[in-house]
Amino acid sequence: MAPPSKYSPEFREEAVQIALRSSKTISETARELEINPETLRGWVKKHQKQHEPAADAELSLSERARLEELERRIRKVEMENVFLKKCAVRSMGRCSIPGRTVAGGVAGWRGSGVRGCRTSRSVKCGGDGGTGSR
Repeated sequence: MAPPSKYSPEFREEAVQIALRSSKTISETARELEINPETLRGWVKKHQKQHEPAADAELSLSERARLEELERRIRKVEMENVFLKKCAVRSMGRCSIPGRTVAGGVAGWRGSGVRGCRTSRSVKCGGDGGTGSR
């Protein structure tokens, strides 16, 4: 059996709270409290393990609604991002992907009937889904 601790539960809890609230490292906090840094680190880990929500815990109704709203907003922003990238290709006559340019420049692009950009015959991008035609 392990010998009894020389630190009271109240001292441990207070030390953990100081360590968690402080902007200092655990080692610095332990030095100030005149305890071993590994001892304080162990107390902090134990505290966090006891007070963290279970990984498989069910979400409350409000949390679930918030999650669904955020997922919906992410999908909307991703669609807007794709749309804006396509608009940039069409309006500027060049691809927004670094290192790729439209064959023939802006004038060549507008007059060629080809939308998007090409780095080779097999790699295309742009508003036409990569087909290279209108």
